[in-house]
Amino acid sequence: MAAGKPGSLINISSQMAHVGGIDRVVYCGARHAIEGFTKAMAIELGGYGIRINTICSTFIRTPLKEPTFSNPNRVKWPTHKIEWGGVGEITDIMGPAGYLASHASAMMTGAHLLIDWAE
Repeated sequence: MAAGKPGSLINISSQMAHVGGIDRVVYCGARHAIEGFTKAMAIELGGYGIRINTICSTFIRTPLKEPTFSNPNRVKWPTHKIEWGGVGEITDIMGPAGYLASHASAMMTGAHLLIDWAE
C-alpha cells in the first residue's frame, strides 16, 4: 500500500464454507470466517487498488487430508458427493489461482470462485 502499487491477494478456503458437512463444524466455521475476512478486506483495500478474492474448492488431496482419504468410512461421504467419483488435486486450483492473480479478473474483488461439483 505504501508503494502505491495495485495487487491481487488470493485466500484459499473451501466449498465447506458454503455447504457444511458432517463432523466439520469447526472447519466449516473457520472457512466461513475466511469468506467474511475476504469481503471486509476487499472493502478496506479496494481504495489502494488491491483486490482480494477466495478460491473455494471441493475436496483436494493434500498431505494434510491423507488421514481422511486413507479411512474408507471417512472418504465415502466426499467421494459419494462428487459425481465423477474422484477428488481434486492441487493442480486443479492452479488455473483459478492464475485467473484471480491476472488482469483477466480486474473487476473482481470480495468474491469467491467455487471450484466444486454441481449440486
